[in-house]
Order: sequence, then structure tokens, then C-alpha cells
Amino acid sequence: MTTPFALLDSSKFLADLRFVSQSYATGHEGMEGHTLSWYLNYMWQTANSIYILAALEILRSLYGRSKEIVLLSIFPLVYFVFISSFVVRNDRTFLPLTPFLFLLAASFLVHLLSKASRLPSRAWRQVSVLVSACLLITGLSLPLSKTITATIRLTTVNSRETARIWINNNLPPGARIAIESYAPFIDPSRFFVQGLGRMIDHDPEWYSEQGFDYLIFSQGMYGRFYQEPQRYGSQVSEYDKLFGRFQSVRLFKEGGYEVRVYRVK
Repeated sequence: MTTPFALLDSSKFLADLRFVSQSYATGHEGMEGHTLSWYLNYMWQTANSIYILAALEILRSLYGRSKEIVLLSIFPLVYFVFISSFVVRNDRTFLPLTPFLFLLAASFLVHLLSKASRLPSRAWRQVSVLVSACLLITGLSLPLSKTITATIRLTTVNSRETARIWINNNLPPGARIAIESYAPFIDPSRFFVQGLGRMIDHDPEWYSEQGFDYLIFSQGMYGRFYQEPQRYGSQVSEYDKLFGRFQSVRLFKEGGYEVRVYRVK
């Protein structure tokens, strides 16, 4: 019902499904390895209290044989095991779990309040309500802080914009420029631009032979390899060759995002 094109253009849908399945099964540079521990660490860093409460609710439902909560728990449990079996892992793959886990956490808090309301001592009832309120505030504080941080980052000008302006104003019109994925926008009406997935898809000699004047490197691509040099040693070595071969013109670091401009000739 939510994906009508799967029926209206089934051949394209199945082809794309095969492509994504192969990607998740075989690997994606910068998003692979230690899948289970990566997801657990991601959960801890983004909404740890909420996910702990959700886990407690799942255990409570199994112990108390609550059919409604067990039913609600089936998808997150099965889906978590499913995505943890792949080589590739990332936050957007985890995203479908969050509404279910938030509901489970809320259910656990409601259960605590229900138990608290039946305590014989008024003082203990007040303490229980206070504890539940603290759990609620603690659970929401981390996601709220992450949301604020992400919003600030998205609304802050980073190097892709400052580099775009500098390149447009300082590089000679008609220059032949190669850019890799996640690089700044380069005006194709002002420059000859060729996009590449990774700059290391070609060796240094190729850029000289093709007559390129400048290379634009983006942290969104090369940065993933330097974050895990043990896993991507060969890719780091290839980037080091390019950085060492050509002349650095400008390094942009605004907004915590790097863009490197190198001159070929």
C-alpha cells in the first residue's frame, strides 16, 4: 500500500531490490563490519535509557505472557536479528526499529505507574511517581540533545559551501576539474567538471594524462577510509599517493567537514 511502484514497475523494483540486497550482503565501504556491536553502540549513544526500558518491557511481557506486548515485540526482535546478520550497518537501516522501541519503553513506564498507584503507602507512591518521571526525562534528554546538535549542524554553513564559493571565484574559468562523491557543487557552465565515485578510482598518472587542472577531494568519501585505516589500508595508501603527488591549493574545514583542492599541473 505504501510502495505502489513495486507493482506498477515491478521489474525496476526487483532489480533495485537485488542491488541493495547484494550491497548489504557483500559490503559498503565505511559502513561494514562488527554489525551487532555497531548497532548496540549506536543505541547506547542515541537513546540508551529508552532502549533499556524497551528491553525491560519485552522481558516483562514474556514473563507475564502479555499477548499485546509480545505481538508488538515480534517485529523489532526479528528485524534486529535480521539486520545484524548483514555485513553492512548504518543508522538509516536501524530507523524502522525506533517507533516500536519507543512504544515499548512508554508501555513499561505506564506499567510502573500502574503498579505505583496500587502501593499501600502514600510516600512510596510519591517516590515511584518521581522515579518514573526521572526515567521519562532521562530517556528524552539524550534524543533531544542529539536533535539539537544535528539541527545546528544542518543549519551551519560547512566547507562544501565555502569551497564552492572560493572555487567559483578563484579558479580560472574553463579549468578541467575532477570531483569525487560528496564534493561541493562545481558550476559546469563555468568549468569542465567530471564526477567520480572515489578519486582513487584512477592512479595519479591518469589525471595528468587526461589533462585535469584541479582535483576536489571530499571528506564524505576519503574520510571514511581514514577513520578505519586497519580495514582500509590499501585505500588510505592510494589517497596518500594522490595527496603526495599533487600540489595542495586550499584546505577547507568549516563546519567540521573537510574539502581539499589540489592542483594537477
